[in-house]
Amino acid sequence: MRIHITNLYGMGGTVGKAQHMVADIAKRDLHFNELGIYKYPMHTDTADMLRTRLDGIVASVGHGDIVIFQMPTWNSIAFDEGFVAHLGGYRDLKKIFFLHDVPPLMDNRALKELDRYIALYNRADLMILPSQNMADFLYSRGLTVKKTVIQRMWDAPVDIDLAGKPPFRRRINFAADVVHIPRPFVQIWKSDVVELAVTAPPGEYAWAEGKNICYLGWFTHENLLADALRKSGGFGLLWHDDPVWIAYMKQNACCKLGTYLAAGLPVIVHSSIPEAVTIHRKNLGLVVDFIEEAVERVALTTKEEYEEMAQNVNSFGYLARNGYFARKLLTDAVFQLLYE
Repeated sequence: MRIHITNLYGMGGTVGKAQHMVADIAKRDLHFNELGIYKYPMHTDTADMLRTRLDGIVASVGHGDIVIFQMPTWNSIAFDEGFVAHLGGYRDLKKIFFLHDVPPLMDNRALKELDRYIALYNRADLMILPSQNMADFLYSRGLTVKKTVIQRMWDAPVDIDLAGKPPFRRRINFAADVVHIPRPFVQIWKSDVVELAVTAPPGEYAWAEGKNICYLGWFTHENLLADALRKSGGFGLLWHDDPVWIAYMKQNACCKLGTYLAAGLPVIVHSSIPEAVTIHRKNLGLVVDFIEEAVERVALTTKEEYEEMAQNVNSFGYLARNGYFARKLLTDAVFQLLYE
């Protein structure tokens, strides 16, 4: 028996990085075999071309193996359906679906396709789901898979200098694209006491004029981002203004949370996100309901309170920096599939 895991190529951004990160940990630490999938315009394939492509992807798979499918592939649900159907040709093969995202929940225009996605999910022997909230939602909409593993958090296996502690500053760091994707709370930032640090190259931005906003720069490598955040100090903010994404974040696991924790920054999260209870219980930052509340609480945080949170985060961040979340959920998934 061999255990295989898919890995998506040709896809940039957080989506591509997340799949590569999990696959790298699975290969290095658990000795899984990689099945490479390339993102491409699937509509250009004939049925024979698609079949040939899928034959190449699963060439190393054998009867009785386990395949962990990181999904979606963003090649359209038709490709994902075809890939799963192709695995049906192997006797006694077990399928684990590792759900990174649910496209219909990320865009209301695609919500009508949710039933089709759930029908695909129901072909798994076990599912790795980002949160219990997501599991409850999918089961309420028709999911029937009996075995599930809850992910909870993403790793951020960064290699940074941990000798220096994050400095105590009344600063909120927001690691997201604020230049090309307008964020209302950024554009109306009002606090003179709490500084907002955004991941943008220094420049003249109309939305930042006269505001207490500074620029960390833009980073394409996670090590550089984590290092800049650690040196920046203060808090790391996980937030969104868009109603669709606010709802989605209540169910999904966010990669940026792992980045902040790995960098050693106490975090600020909305009370509705799945791991808000963990953040509060382990004193890893602030749990709030409004951005104004976050600003007020940062303004009132003492140096002693901050350093206690930062110490807790530094210890907890060891898990994210060293891939423990991925290792645990992949091991739990295989163990539950074969033992329970």
